Amino acid sequence: MKTIIYTLMIFLMGGNVMAQPELITTKTESGKKVQFILHLPKSYDASKEYPVVIGPSELENLEGSYYWKDFKSNDSWILIDAPIYLGTGQKQAVIAIRSYLQKNYSIEGDKFHAVCFSANSSPVFKLVMAAPELFHSVTGMPASVSASEENFKKLKDVKVQLLVGADDGYWVRSSQSLQSKFEKLGVESNLEIFPGIGHFLLNVKGQPLMDRLNLLRP
Repeated sequence: MKTIIYTLMIFLMGGNVMAQPELITTKTESGKKVQFILHLPKSYDASKEYPVVIGPSELENLEGSYYWKDFKSNDSWILIDAPIYLGTGQKQAVIAIRSYLQKNYSIEGDKFHAVCFSANSSPVFKLVMAAPELFHSVTGMPASVSASEENFKKLKDVKVQLLVGADDGYWVRSSQSLQSKFEKLGVESNLEIFPGIGHFLLNVKGQPLMDRLNLLRP
């Protein structure tokens, strides 16, 4: 009987049951409650190390980000939805989320890949600037950020990706301006402009986004 129970536990840990989105509650070192939505790969394997992407969410439901809520074929990334759109004040929350993941999973490089969208791009970029040691990369889809050169330089060890639709006037100009600043300051960045696409990047939902994030892995 013990053998059967143990085998069942291993199956649950490694099978599709664990792939369902889950609302996780943890705490910062000061005891403040932190919540986030965890999406494991559909065939999660406890013996494997996984890259982790974290994106802004108000945690209203377990569907998660617009860019991966319908992504049923994910088999290689851990996806995290969290209220990181609140900016630099969320550094301790990100540390708490990382600590939770470190205790329960193997995460690549013990760092996150951050993504942000439109109006939440500025606070998310500023969060990454405030704690670059926590991030492999940051992707703006699209992005507009105002910061000092001193703060922009803090992204030198973080890979930056800018994605924008060609028909999204203001955001195209903003993304181009950001890349020029990064180039001037020696910050590695890549700008991709999609012809015939507006503000919502429908063309990069799911696997196309993961493909681009894979290029930013260490």
